Amino acid sequence: MRPLPMRLLAGLFFSAALALPCLAQDAAARSGPLYDELAGMDAALFEAAFTTCDAAKFRALFTEDAEFYHDKTGASFGEAVKVMKSCPRDNGVTRTLVPGSLEVYPMQGYGAVQIGRHVFAKKGEPGSEEAKFVHLWKREAGGWRLARVLSFDHRQAVAKAP
Repeated sequence: MRPLPMRLLAGLFFSAALALPCLAQDAAARSGPLYDELAGMDAALFEAAFTTCDAAKFRALFTEDAEFYHDKTGASFGEAVKVMKSCPRDNGVTRTLVPGSLEVYPMQGYGAVQIGRHVFAKKGEPGSEEAKFVHLWKREAGGWRLARVLSFDHRQAVAKAP
């Protein structure tokens, strides 16, 4: 089976990112065994990337052909996706999943799509940044591995009223 051309694949993921929120009324997207598994994978990914800065655990979470598309830094492929370039914790940066934003949808014969929003903040600096994400997780014999990442709509987080 030949892989999809990169432009087509990126277009499909962006279309999914736009279309999936319309399905948010489906309670199954926000609960159940698949949701719980993928919420756990989200936690493991960002624990390795932002809290423990465990490069080996971070690397192990990705497929060999991983792709990462970021609205501010561009695209990365394969090995470049799996290498931690820094430890955000050392720079005081934290990542928080926006409560109630995580949704999970099964992808028959492959795995699941996970969408949500998260906030990045830097200790000692005012304000924070919010972004949307789409993760395509592949179920393999050894468990879940992240194949495709879309990180987009990075913007100043809206301040909450006191």
